Amino acid sequence: MLLQTAPTFNTAYFVIVGSVVILFFIIFFYLFIVQLHRRRILHQKEMFDLRTQYEQTILKAQLEIQEQTFRNISQEIHDNIGQVLSLAKLNLNTIQYEAAAEKVAITEELLGKAIGDLRDLSKSLNTEKITDIGLAAAIKHELNLIEKAASMQTSFTCNCAELYLSPEQTIVVFRMIQESFNNILKHAKATQINIDIDADVSNTKIKIADNGCGFDTQKLNSLETGIGLKSIKQRAELIGGSVNLLSQPGQGTTVQIHIHNNKSLPA
Repeated sequence: MLLQTAPTFNTAYFVIVGSVVILFFIIFFYLFIVQLHRRRILHQKEMFDLRTQYEQTILKAQLEIQEQTFRNISQEIHDNIGQVLSLAKLNLNTIQYEAAAEKVAITEELLGKAIGDLRDLSKSLNTEKITDIGLAAAIKHELNLIEKAASMQTSFTCNCAELYLSPEQTIVVFRMIQESFNNILKHAKATQINIDIDADVSNTKIKIADNGCGFDTQKLNSLETGIGLKSIKQRAELIGGSVNLLSQPGQGTTVQIHIHNNKSLPA
C-alpha cells in the first residue's frame, strides 16, 4: 500500500503545482492585458487632449491675428480715410459759388454720412474701444447701426448693472454676437432682432432671436449659415462657453450663448 501511495501523492503534488503555475500565468496575462488596455486608453486620452489643445491654440492664434487686423483697419480708418473725408467736407464749406450751393450741400451731406459710417465701423472693429465702453454699450451700438442700415426693429434688455466677463471674453462674445447679426442680415429675411442678457457673477447667458424664415437645424451642414455658426461655436469653446441653436422653418432663429465668467471679483 505504501508503494502505491507515493506515486499518487507525487502526481497530486505536480497537478497542484502545475495548476498554481498555470493560474499564475493566467492572472499575469490578465493583469498585463488590463494594464495594456489602461495604457491604450490613457494614450488615447493624451492624444485627444493634445489634439484639443492644438486646435485651441490654432483657433486662439487665428482670433488674435483677426483682432490685430481689425485694430489695424480701425486705426487706418481713423487716421487716414476719416481725416481725408473731413478735409474734403471742410474744403466744400469754403466754396462760395451760389450756383453750386445745392450740389455742394448734397455732397457735404454725403461726406458727413460717410464720415459717420466710417467712425461707426472703426468703433466696431476697435478691440480697445469695445472693452472700454463695455459689452452692453457695444451691442447697443451695433443694433443702432443695423436699425439705420437695414431698417430693422431691434430691442435689447440686460438684467444686470455689470457683466463679470474678462476683457478677452468680452471681445470674443462681442465677435460672436456680430457673427450672429451677420447671419441674420444675410440669411434670415428678418424684420426684428431681440437680444437679452441674463447674467450674475458666475455665468452670462445671451439670447439672440430673430423673426426670420428660420431653417431645419438637421440640414445645417448644407447651408451657408453653417460656416458662421461653426465660427460662433468655436469661439465659445475657446473661452469655455457653449452655444445652442433653436430654429424651425418659418419660426425664426434663436442663438443661446452661455459663458462661465472669468473676471476677478472685487475683494
